Amino acid sequence: MNRIFTPIKISSGVMQKSSLKKGSIILISFPFTDLSGEKRRPALIVAVSSDHCIALFMTSRTQGDRSWHVPIGSSEKTGLVLPSIIRCDKFASFDLRIVQGEIGTAPRATLKSVNSKLRHLLKL
Repeated sequence: MNRIFTPIKISSGVMQKSSLKKGSIILISFPFTDLSGEKRRPALIVAVSSDHCIALFMTSRTQGDRSWHVPIGSSEKTGLVLPSIIRCDKFASFDLRIVQGEIGTAPRATLKSVNSKLRHLLKL
């Protein structure tokens, strides 16, 4: 099985949730869209409050309607081992207590593309 993320950045065995911000790439158990289960995977935070975040689904598989996809490369900065896509049409809200770790940060150009796609998708 291919890994699409690097080890979690945790200091002293405790996730530093205060460091999470827009653009953080996290590991989280993301629910399936039919709610039949969930899978631990990377996700991109697009909003964060004191106790919740909104995160976008990420995958290394690029099938399906690509109009809402934003590519993101694998690098030490992103924490991704394989080139992946961010699915702007697949997002969820999570309690910060269930975030399993931060693996990296999205590049500014990627965040700009995500912001643009979200504005169009949500008609903002």
